[in-house]
Formats: sequence, C-alpha cells, structure tokens
Amino acid sequence: MDIRKWNVFLAVVDSGSFTKAGEELGYTQSGITQMMKSLEKEVGFPLFHKGRHGAALTKEGSSLLPDIRNLLAADESLNQAISFLQGAKKGTLKIGTYASCSIHWIPRIIRTFREEYPGIHFDIAEGNEYELAQWLSDHKVDVAFTSYQVGSSYDFIPICDDPMLAVMPKDHPFADYDEVPLELYGNAAFVVSDYTYLNDVHRILTAANITPDIKYTSHNDYSILSMVEHNLGISILPALVLKGKTGNFTARPLKPNAYRRLGIAVASAETMSPAMKVFVQHAKEHLRI
Repeated sequence: MDIRKWNVFLAVVDSGSFTKAGEELGYTQSGITQMMKSLEKEVGFPLFHKGRHGAALTKEGSSLLPDIRNLLAADESLNQAISFLQGAKKGTLKIGTYASCSIHWIPRIIRTFREEYPGIHFDIAEGNEYELAQWLSDHKVDVAFTSYQVGSSYDFIPICDDPMLAVMPKDHPFADYDEVPLELYGNAAFVVSDYTYLNDVHRILTAANITPDIKYTSHNDYSILSMVEHNLGISILPALVLKGKTGNFTARPLKPNAYRRLGIAVASAETMSPAMKVFVQHAKEHLRI
C-alpha cells in the first residue's frame, strides 16, 4: 500500500476534516477525498464517516489507527537510517513539550542542534502531562519534555528537579510566610491547570491529603498566573514557569518542599530513530546532565 495515503489518512484523523488535512498537506479537498476513497477500496471497508461537523473514524478505521501510527513511525525511522548512512542526515522530529520548556529550553537546544544537523526538521506541540504521555504512546510525538509520572510506560531520562512554588498576589496574607504550609491550601480559593491524576499539583496535594477549593481551571500555566495576578485565587506553579516573569504576584517555597522531575521521555529507548538518538544526546549535553 502507498505510505503517502496513510500519511494523508492520519492528517484527516488528527485534523478531523478533509478540508483541513488538504490545507495542511497542500492538496485540494477533492484530492484528499479521492485518496481516501482509493484507500477504502484497497482495505475493503469504510474508514470515515463524513458529516456536517467533519470526518470521524469508523469502528474499523479506529481499530487500524495504532498499527498505522506504528507503520508510519517505522517508515520515518527507516528513511532516517538510510539518510544517515548516506551522510545526508535528514528527517523530521516531532517534539512534545510543556509550554515552559518550549519557551526556556527548546529554542536554545534546536538552534545549536541545527548547526550540526540542518537537515532535521521539527514539529513542536505543547501539552500537559496526560497529553504528552498519550502522544508518545500513539507516536504522535517522538520525544517529550515532561515531568516523570510514576507508572508511566515511557522511558525517561531525568534532567532536573524543578521546584513547585506557592504563588499568590503580592498583597495576599500567604505572602507573609517564608514557606507556605501545604495545609493552608485546603481553605483558600485555588486556580490550577488540569487537576487530574497525572498532574504534578494533584500529586502533591493528594499526597498531603488536601482537597483544594478549586475556583478556576485552565489548560495553560500562564493563564493561571494571570488569574493569580487578578486576585482570583492562589496557585502552585513550577519555578520554570515563573522564570523571567514579573507582575502582581509573588512566589514562596512550599512546606514541605515539593518538586517535579523534568526530563526527556521516549516511547522506547531501544527503538529510537537515528534523528531521535542524536537529538536526545544533544539535548542531554546542552542541558548539562
């Protein structure tokens, strides 16, 4: 079967639309439609339900999705291996990352990496702990800059322990503390990003048997910081998120001190593509592991 068609198939799945997939890949909608019809004829069953709200996978299409992602990841790895053996060192790396790592780490790593490997291109997506773990499992990203979660299935290379800090408006009573006791979070208006079982803040408060009074949630740590500045509540944020930031907020260590372990995650260290191997090694050296 034509690998190109399966790449188009994934683009439709990820965008949810034939039109959006065409815009992303440079095809007309009719071109995408013809390729998917051809693919459905080859496999012998429908792959998509088309409706007013876009394209959704059929049951059969959904069952094929993990194998298709594995196939395309293997194809990319093979092409990279051939390219590296030829001395061309070409390929595409899909990087998943926290927004804070995307701001403070990724540009510097890529800038120095491309000096040696100009033929490697990058596709960068920002997500939370749960999304990054899922993207690795689904081969939506090759490498993730994330925090380690106990029980995760990926291989993890630790980089540093990033302090988790109490964050509040400058005139908040908690600002009088040198270290903010965690138990105070049980009775204060709280704003947080993605309070789920894979979230670092959830881990810290659950371990302390604290149920916070959550007033607002947001997918973005920087939106949470803005809410704090506007006196909508207090929060717990990583030091890397606060790096270089100023405004109507202040930060204090927690008591007891808490951290998130930042590092590089890959689905399997044994099956990394050539581009993944050289990038991970470069990132480790750049970040001085």
